Amino acid sequence: MNASARLFMSETAQSAMTTAAARAHPNETGGILVGVYTDGHPWITVAVEISSSDRGRTHYRIPAGTTQEAVLVARARDHRLGYLGDWHTHPHDVGPSRTDRTTLALISLTHPRQPNPTQIIVRRTEDGHTFDARRIIGLTARACTVTLTGDLIPPTPTADDARDSP
Repeated sequence: MNASARLFMSETAQSAMTTAAARAHPNETGGILVGVYTDGHPWITVAVEISSSDRGRTHYRIPAGTTQEAVLVARARDHRLGYLGDWHTHPHDVGPSRTDRTTLALISLTHPRQPNPTQIIVRRTEDGHTFDARRIIGLTARACTVTLTGDLIPPTPTADDARDSP
């Protein structure tokens, strides 16, 4: 299988992650990736930062139960959005750790989705930040080619939306 590991990301999502990384430095922070699929590839439109007391200079853990809540909040704003994966920062220019790689594989095996979730590591570099994006395709973690985009066009209002308005 020679599937493409392509990933689209809005500049808004990119900015949210780099801003969170700068604010949290020298500790790690992170959260979830929310968006849609286009032509079979994930399009990250929102990067949600999730506060955690379980974080430090070399680790970050999303608190149990907060992922689903964050997805529901995003979906309330736009019904098309769904969970695409997780992200977290590395305060130094270090790529994915063994724990990061194991976590991505474990999520893919225990919660099979088609296609599988994305993991982004936002690394601090001398020039700012670099993004390491990976997805499990087949049975292999593959680095993603990231294409920056604009934001998702807002959903078209429905008749139900008009009835719900004051």
